[in-house]
Amino acid sequence: MSDYFSFQKCITSPFVKTVYFLGFLALTAGGIGLAGWAAMRLYGASIPRELGWYYLAGGVGILLVGNLVWRVFCEIWIVLFNIHARLVSLDQKTGIEPVPVDLPTEVSREAKSEALPTYNESGLLARPGGVLGLS
Repeated sequence: MSDYFSFQKCITSPFVKTVYFLGFLALTAGGIGLAGWAAMRLYGASIPRELGWYYLAGGVGILLVGNLVWRVFCEIWIVLFNIHARLVSLDQKTGIEPVPVDLPTEVSREAKSEALPTYNESGLLARPGGVLGLS
């Protein structure tokens, strides 16, 4: 239970699978419903012929392409969460703790002046275009 509250255990993969299934059902029902509605309206001639064919093609497109795009989208999320799970397992296998590094907080003025390049203004006119030369 402590892994749940410290976010060490991810519950998202089963959640994404459930959401995928519900989305699959909704897209399939919507695609079949739109295609069936358009077919019935075309048969009864209560909708313009061209518009009916557009609705019929849209329903079939939702059924095929919509479900394919939804599947890819959900698989990307599952892959991302699986990458996280693998990284956590590698971290647990190695057991390496990060080592704090003491970085100097102050740098002397002498070290700052030595690290910065100085410009040689005397050589400025000797170079084409007035390019600065570093000494």
